[in-house]
Amino acid sequence: MKEGQKLYRVTLRGMTYSSTGVVEGISYVVATNAEEAYQKVRKRLDEKDYGFSKDRELDKVELLASTYEYTGTRTLLYL
Repeated sequence: MKEGQKLYRVTLRGMTYSSTGVVEGISYVVATNAEEAYQKVRKRLDEKDYGFSKDRELDKVELLASTYEYTGTRTLLYL
């Protein structure tokens, strides 16, 4: 697959529910690959010291869209 920017939904093990503010455990990230997407989320949460360390662990990364026209997502990402 050709490299380009992709949109991922990153879901962590914890912090996926909030009754008062932002749900930190589910994020939408633009990155070139799934590992980079998770690392962007993890770095921010580590810097802010949000949640417990175990809550910041990765549950799943889903590819939602890509800037490259011919991918399996069938959804284009416009930047």
